[in-house]
Amino acid sequence: MRRGVAAAALALLALAGCTAAPQVTLPPVATQTGYDPFRAAIRGAADAFAYPETLANRPREAAIAVAQLEYLATEMMMPRRSLNFSGIVAPSLQAARYEVRSWLGISQSAPPQAVIDALTANPLNLSDRAIFTAGPEETLRRLSHMPRLPQANAATAAARQELEFGLPDVDIR
Repeated sequence: MRRGVAAAALALLALAGCTAAPQVTLPPVATQTGYDPFRAAIRGAADAFAYPETLANRPREAAIAVAQLEYLATEMMMPRRSLNFSGIVAPSLQAARYEVRSWLGISQSAPPQAVIDALTANPLNLSDRAIFTAGPEETLRRLSHMPRLPQANAATAAARQELEFGLPDVDIR
């Protein structure tokens, strides 16, 4: 009996370790000096996905917006003591990351930090086919012509709304 309980406990610990979100960092190129990277990423990504036409023929800026979303989707899964968000923001950012990775041709299994590092490198490092399945030329073309991505727009707008104005005041009586 004890052996079974111990095995179950070890299995649960192993599963807990697998589900923990990896810690990621956002390079200074994707933030503004002196600002919290988390806040800077929310503002930058929200602006980019709300107005993708402003990024036409600006693949570097579009890549930074994608890196910011990648960072947010990972970081939002980590407990943050200073900022509170409603329970819908983190799953929305996860869905947004899935949408953006699908559009850009980024492997859904690519490690978040590897994606961030490749998209913020100077010059962009799009040659790793394990990450960028569409290849470097196609990925660059897509970054140069980012379409409206509704899930990314909605998720980053919700995060920005809550960052700027706090949690929604909802009365469900």
